[in-house]
Amino acid sequence: MTQAVMKPIPKKFKTAFSIPEEDRAPRVRNISNIKYPKTVEDRKKTINPKTGKPVTEFEYKVYDACAMIGKGQFSTYKEISDFLKSGPRAVGNALRKNPFYPYPIPCHRVITSNHFIGGYDGDMKSKIFWKRQILEEEGVEFNDNGYVINAEKCMFRFDKHI
Repeated sequence: MTQAVMKPIPKKFKTAFSIPEEDRAPRVRNISNIKYPKTVEDRKKTINPKTGKPVTEFEYKVYDACAMIGKGQFSTYKEISDFLKSGPRAVGNALRKNPFYPYPIPCHRVITSNHFIGGYDGDMKSKIFWKRQILEEEGVEFNDNGYVINAEKCMFRFDKHI
């Protein structure tokens, strides 16, 4: 019987996994301080406190897609970019600026295409453990190297929900 080989931690995240747990950043707040605007009028008036600029139409499309991902599920930057006909980096950049995190816009539910935890809030070090903790509390399981276990079971696919 052969044992499954565990995927290695991606290079840019190795430092994060070497930080002792007690030295990791404290947990993120549970809800955004900013109400998610539903109307076009309200959306035009919303200024992102992270950037000091208005939230763009594309960013709202990303946030609306992200809001579709249910508790205990995740999607990928690529899955969202395919749904929006854009690119994974553009999706990642929009989520990095998400002023509505972690709720009502659960950007922590978006991970890399190879099902690795990925970054969070533009951080590649300690904040990824916030992301992992929230996802685990919601029912998504990870191995010791930060990859989702049984990914197909909890992967949200937009083509099945439209």
